[in-house]
Amino acid sequence: MTTAAAPLTDVFSPELRPVLRRLGERPLSEEAATAQGAVWAALAEAGALRDADAVLPVAELLGETLYRGPYLDTVAAVEALAALPGSPRTEPVLDAMRRGDLAAALAGPDRRFVRCADQADLLITVDGSEFTVVELDHPGVRLSEHADLGRGGLFSVDVDAGVPHVLSGRLADPRALTDRIRSGQAAYLAGLSRGALDLAIAHARRRTVFGRPLGAHQSPAFRLAALAARLEAVRSLVHREDEPAHALRLARELAVDTTAETLQLHGASGLLDENDAQLFYRRALTESALSR
Repeated sequence: MTTAAAPLTDVFSPELRPVLRRLGERPLSEEAATAQGAVWAALAEAGALRDADAVLPVAELLGETLYRGPYLDTVAAVEALAALPGSPRTEPVLDAMRRGDLAAALAGPDRRFVRCADQADLLITVDGSEFTVVELDHPGVRLSEHADLGRGGLFSVDVDAGVPHVLSGRLADPRALTDRIRSGQAAYLAGLSRGALDLAIAHARRRTVFGRPLGAHQSPAFRLAALAARLEAVRSLVHREDEPAHALRLARELAVDTTAETLQLHGASGLLDENDAQLFYRRALTESALSR
């Protein structure tokens, strides 16, 4: 784990994860909004917004807890804007994003929905190499939240033609931004798979069938072991970062397979709203569809 990611283990501790998993659900309570702000402050304080080496480990932590926030979009935006020639307009925005004073949401032709736009300050729209940055609280910017399977956090965004640009221009390397988005999402899905697998293993140890723990029976034990092996293989590919499209594809498949197995092992109880098994499955489906 990187230096920046290490302090976050307290924020994302096993005791707090059941609470953090519910922060994306709507309607958002005042307590949940406060908790979201505290998590964002912890990310900024740990240096996770300015340390490129922290992105993938932090993304895995976010996935394990099912935490939905603007972190992945913000760090991808920081990397893309940092590659531009320095300018008096760009540097203050970059500095504010690295400090955590500004959060970004990304939109583009390959993204039908914008994640966590309600928690961001800036909307960055990318079309090929062209990009524009606008303030999300401008009256000409409208958010429409979708009641998705993952229980909230996905938006469509409409921007009027007259909304002033905070920044605009051409990206130095559009492919690099796409690769960063893919790598971050693959790491998030790998973390989501690990969280679901931990939940399944814990249930298999507790649940007794025919006088023995469920996990002591050959069939479920072998299935969980196979998923654990796949998870390590996917994580290895994700952290190599040389094939982000392939890593994302495998991470998507793993997330759906692992959460489906977790839901199946829990049986009917896994379908209850208070059970996290159904939430992992919901998020696996929606998060797998976000980035191509």
